[in-house]
Amino acid sequence: MFKNVPKALVVVLVCAILVGAGAGVANLAVSRAAGEAAVIGKVDGVRLGQEFPAMKTALENILKQKSALEKELNTKAEGQDQETQQALLDQYNLKYNEYARNQLEPAEKALQSAIAAVAKDKGVTVVLDSSVVHLGGIDMTDAVLKKGGAK
Repeated sequence: MFKNVPKALVVVLVCAILVGAGAGVANLAVSRAAGEAAVIGKVDGVRLGQEFPAMKTALENILKQKSALEKELNTKAEGQDQETQQALLDQYNLKYNEYARNQLEPAEKALQSAIAAVAKDKGVTVVLDSSVVHLGGIDMTDAVLKKGGAK
């Protein structure tokens, strides 16, 4: 019943990555204005979204909650008219989206903190997603995963 759930998760993750890339570009502009040489770092945002422990746990929790909500929704919607089913679906989508947001926000903060800490350790002043870095840049993905507690 949750048709847009996978799309919503992808949109949230991509938005987080784009915000990070935007912050990196803004940081680059500030560094250049200050006369400092920019040191570019890159991270594999897709891999971090899948393997960073806090993100992984959040996504696992979200999938479990989705399954539980779907089961509950299907039970309640059984035998109801189309209008009632749609109202129930809307109600459960709101519950799901709120739960997902509450799970993802702290995970994203932990990820951003790990990226910032690794960047500082490596002397990196700008961090971009590796999908936009075609040549060069210091790959920080493994270090960020390690900082987040990945084995």
